[in-house]
Amino acid sequence: MADAPGWSAWRHALKHSGERRLLVLAGSQDWGIGTARRLTDDQSLWLGEGPDECHPIPANKVGRYLGREYPSLIFNAHSGLHPDAFGAALGCLAAGGVALLLCPPLDDWPDYADPDLSRYVALSEQARGLTSHFIHRFCRILLSDPKVLLWRQQAPPPPFPPLTGAHWQPRRDRHGCLSPDQRQALAMLLTSARRRQMMVLTADRGRGKSSLLGLAAYKLAAGGLRLLLTAPNPGAAAKAQEHARGTLDFIAPDLLLDTLPPADILLIDEAAAIPVPMLTRMAQHYCCLFATTEHGYEGTGLGFQLKFQQRLDSLAPGWCSYRLGTPARWSRRDPLEPLVFRLLALDADPASPPEQGRLQLRWLGQDRLASDETLLYQLFGLLTLAHYQTSPSDLRYLLDAPDTEIVLASQDDIPVAAMLIVREGGLDPALGQAVWRGQRRPRGHLLPQSLAFHGGLPEATGMRYGRIMRIVVHPRRHGQGLGSQLLARLQQHYTGRLDFLGASFGATPELLRFWQRNGFSLVRLGLTADGVSGHHAAMLLAPLSPAGEQCLPGWQALFQANLSYFLQDALAGLPPELVAQLPRPDSARVVNPDNDRRIAHDFAFAHRDFSADKPTLARFVAEQAATANLEPRQHKLLRQALLPGSQVERLAGTFGLAGRKAVIAQLRAVFQRLLAGA
Repeated sequence: MADAPGWSAWRHALKHSGERRLLVLAGSQDWGIGTARRLTDDQSLWLGEGPDECHPIPANKVGRYLGREYPSLIFNAHSGLHPDAFGAALGCLAAGGVALLLCPPLDDWPDYADPDLSRYVALSEQARGLTSHFIHRFCRILLSDPKVLLWRQQAPPPPFPPLTGAHWQPRRDRHGCLSPDQRQALAMLLTSARRRQMMVLTADRGRGKSSLLGLAAYKLAAGGLRLLLTAPNPGAAAKAQEHARGTLDFIAPDLLLDTLPPADILLIDEAAAIPVPMLTRMAQHYCCLFATTEHGYEGTGLGFQLKFQQRLDSLAPGWCSYRLGTPARWSRRDPLEPLVFRLLALDADPASPPEQGRLQLRWLGQDRLASDETLLYQLFGLLTLAHYQTSPSDLRYLLDAPDTEIVLASQDDIPVAAMLIVREGGLDPALGQAVWRGQRRPRGHLLPQSLAFHGGLPEATGMRYGRIMRIVVHPRRHGQGLGSQLLARLQQHYTGRLDFLGASFGATPELLRFWQRNGFSLVRLGLTADGVSGHHAAMLLAPLSPAGEQCLPGWQALFQANLSYFLQDALAGLPPELVAQLPRPDSARVVNPDNDRRIAHDFAFAHRDFSADKPTLARFVAEQAATANLEPRQHKLLRQALLPGSQVERLAGTFGLAGRKAVIAQLRAVFQRLLAGA
């Protein structure tokens, strides 16, 4: 194909039609790289392993190239099929472009040791020998699409598919717009800005929303308005700046919020990829025009819809919105966009549930789910409703992650609710000890690792957990008690099989009340807020075995004792309505002093975290009589470091130390000396 005289002519015809194509090169990596090298030029974007002269980049770094266009791109799946990166990369392909997917032979690909699988297992060796249901489905869809070109190694190249249809030639009108759709959006942007009315412009990729921001900026600047542009990175802002013709300067989101420069209008491109708390602060200070991708590959698109737009209702009543539907960068006939939507289930949508009916629960196997497209779309659509950070990688997790159990609740065979449970814990004692001491951080096992390392609970790594990653009820069935019914059925099912059911989520008063009402007890609260949701992570457990019931009171006692300290320190700024939901120390529950001493010892001689252990260390020191063996400087450092509200960075300045690491090293030495004299 590369040497055939028809290749250049076909590429020209492809550009004439405004369409794009996917060419799959199925074979060895060396053959795929060599063939791709002959088919493309130096203007291509290359993701994954490739020749140095092609300037390859890791697939997960594609985000910095969003908003740019390439005539060809190469995605080397031998380096791992990262679903988010694959979807984002194909959004960078220009009309007439060809995306080359390098992969193993399709029959072998599901059993290939895909490097991306390591993201879905706790230990890298668990990825060996796994069959990927995600890739099996991926291959099935590729083979079923007649517009996909498949070239198998040792086989002749595929024929050039015929291209028919009218000539596609985007022409800008006198306003710079490519379609009536864009003209309407531009008019709304200009009107909103002049009225100081906030607006949200949404679209799938390739609709020209960034260009419209730039066109609007050019016209608004000509009218004397002061404008600022922000985006997740400079690359994402490039297209808007190009169409603004030098009237629009980029400022990074963090610098913008640190300096708050004056402006009449703030334009925010790719808003869904900026954390919601940052967007909220921007909207509190500026009149904002937001542009965001409707089906975002970054995994935060729904965060904008489900979380931030609710805040806009109170911040800017009367804000308006417009959705661009007409493609601007390629033809309506383009077959690549619908292919990507099918491959990554980007348009998964749950079915409308019946008003009532008997609730039926079933546990779904990943192989069944991968082979039933209707069921997969219904389930993934439900899960997307549950969490605003759902991304294509979550689809792969759903189909490939081991130790994952999928529970679907249906009425009249229509899914109305779903739960995703991952089994955690039961770690080997040596690994558990290394986690406790801060020497190992295996991927996964969120509950046992966090409870052991941050919560100070050494026995937590040996317990068996079912962590409820997602629980979702269709919005039309909210308020009917289905979530509580599901949790009750789940606890009944797992009693005796696990030690705990657990959950971790961004804490709000409403969510805490729901889980506590259903028998779950709070055992940990994160010390820092999540950058996207703005909430502190809460961990709750419900015991399911005698061992779990025996451990839980002691775990609660330690958490409650430490919480009193943290509410004066790291958690001092929690909202009062959330603090009201937190448990109060119970005098009947006594903290185990041996556990306090063990934490102090492993802070001193291992790598435990000072921020998490601070209340325990303060309690341990208060109970010691042997502080006289400390030098005056050490005694002063210890006293100041353990005060609620003290900050390690400030201590570095006070004591003339190089920084945080130096302060922690000094504190470890202090505790080593303290323990030696105890």
